[in-house]
Amino acid sequence: MYQNRQVALSLERQHNKKIRHYYRVLADINLELAKLHKNIEVKINKEAYKHITEFVNQYISYTTVWNIKFIYNLESPEVALMQIFHLEYIFRHEPEARFMKERRILQEQKERFDSLKPYTKEHVQLRKQRMVEYLNEKEKNPTR
Repeated sequence: MYQNRQVALSLERQHNKKIRHYYRVLADINLELAKLHKNIEVKINKEAYKHITEFVNQYISYTTVWNIKFIYNLESPEVALMQIFHLEYIFRHEPEARFMKERRILQEQKERFDSLKPYTKEHVQLRKQRMVEYLNEKEKNPTR
């Protein structure tokens, strides 16, 4: 009986350690992506990315993509995914020669995020499709 309890406690500790590691890595990724946003914020025309920013901000609690705060946001895989989408969109619409270092860092963080496997590829595609539909709608009806 005593040994079963020890095994159960050991398994619980391992599980808790794995969960803490997962959220620590997520927070690390979100912080790196937030730094990228800070670096490029003054170098771009934020007005040109108003609609994508509005879409992304729907998934961030109590703050914006330009100023990520709160542990809830930092440990959220959804916030990380949205930051990746936001940066990819911006970099796709900026000249290729700009932000080379930032693009490399984004790729590294994206690979780290993918290695955590918080979402299936289908979920990511669905979320991306929702973003595209939102942007298309805003393009058709800019007053909304």
